[in-house]
Amino acid sequence: MKSILLTSTALVAFAGAAMAESHEAMAPMADGTIAASDTPMEALGAADGVVVGADGEFGYNEEVEGGFYFDGGLSITTSAGMNMGLTAGLTLDIDLGFGDAESSSLTGEGGAGTFGDISIDASDFVVFVEGQGAALYVGDTETGAATRWSGTTNMENDGFLEQDDVDDGADDGDFVDGVMRGDLEMGPIAASLSFLLVDGSDDQDLDSLDGLSLGVEGTFGGFVIGMAYQEEISDSLVDTVSTDTNADGIIGASELGNDDPGTVDEIIGLYAGTSFAGADVKVAYASNETTNEDSLGLQVDYPFGPVSVSAFYSAESAVDDNYGIGVSYENGPLAGAAYFHDGNDEEIGLEASYVLGNGLTMYAGYIDNRGVGDDYEAYAAATYDLGGGAELIAAYGDTGDDYTGANDEIGNSFEVNEGVTVAVSFTF
Repeated sequence: MKSILLTSTALVAFAGAAMAESHEAMAPMADGTIAASDTPMEALGAADGVVVGADGEFGYNEEVEGGFYFDGGLSITTSAGMNMGLTAGLTLDIDLGFGDAESSSLTGEGGAGTFGDISIDASDFVVFVEGQGAALYVGDTETGAATRWSGTTNMENDGFLEQDDVDDGADDGDFVDGVMRGDLEMGPIAASLSFLLVDGSDDQDLDSLDGLSLGVEGTFGGFVIGMAYQEEISDSLVDTVSTDTNADGIIGASELGNDDPGTVDEIIGLYAGTSFAGADVKVAYASNETTNEDSLGLQVDYPFGPVSVSAFYSAESAVDDNYGIGVSYENGPLAGAAYFHDGNDEEIGLEASYVLGNGLTMYAGYIDNRGVGDDYEAYAAATYDLGGGAELIAAYGDTGDDYTGANDEIGNSFEVNEGVTVAVSFTF
């Protein structure tokens, strides 16, 4: 919902997590705290009741927003205890936009004024039942493979269907209406099994249990091993069939546009990780059985004091091998991260934050995507804590002439709009 992701924390070091994974900036990068309605909600567990969160933002930005803008949102989580130690509930995120109604929006009557168009986008809708070491989730949730899969950085062939590809009213282009997933934990073994829920005009060949996705992980002493499998769906899920132009195993709206759906490739993945001499080591293999391409990755993460170092190498069968290194630092008021990626994915980045005190924090970053042409992104920002869940932000973002990313997502650890932005956010 928000055009700017406001944060009150410094950059978060990545390298300490043994099984963490990133397909964006390699580990030293992590997002800061986001407003309640922008954050996917977890189930409440055994607690009963309804939890409601709200946020809003008012600001000015000419390049992206076209002037003054304001929006808001609600997050709702409910749960209730049942017999046999079970808990049932649901989560829902509602984004409200004013003066920028989309085709999927609901517009109230009497909207003759400047802000007559009120868009209402519901997303992250999940119904769940949990308890006794098992759980069932239905809705905008992860697939079984994505729940358990933990690959290394920049593997080209581990494109398991993820939650971002599942129906989200705020994002045009998701081609799967929902996921039905069951989780089970027994001793050292954790497993997840899911199927896709699709409701489209051209899916006559799909039955209610298509798109099998399975993930299994086991912890044995100091070792973690796991596997993931995703069933192929060669027919169009809703409207049309095209080609997988970005080689991610999924044909989606980013390639087809206008809410067009896609196909799903058959993918098999294996991974293992352990800690040795203070370092976290992980190896992963992913094979796309539809395209007959595979990736073999190795990643080592080593923290020492306030510094964390990550290095990875991914051998690719169809494109140039990917490799890179990242360093993060966090000590007192200063936090920073730098990374270098080469191979099929080429990118360098440097980002930092500094807490000046009295509620004031400074941020700056530069990322060069190293593609053909001038495609850098750079930003500088400051946030000031106004108290009571309110925050003031002033930011400037700039991009190169050949930049093709979203102009409201400049930066990795801290995201800003292109141009000058001044805004106030409220979280309740």
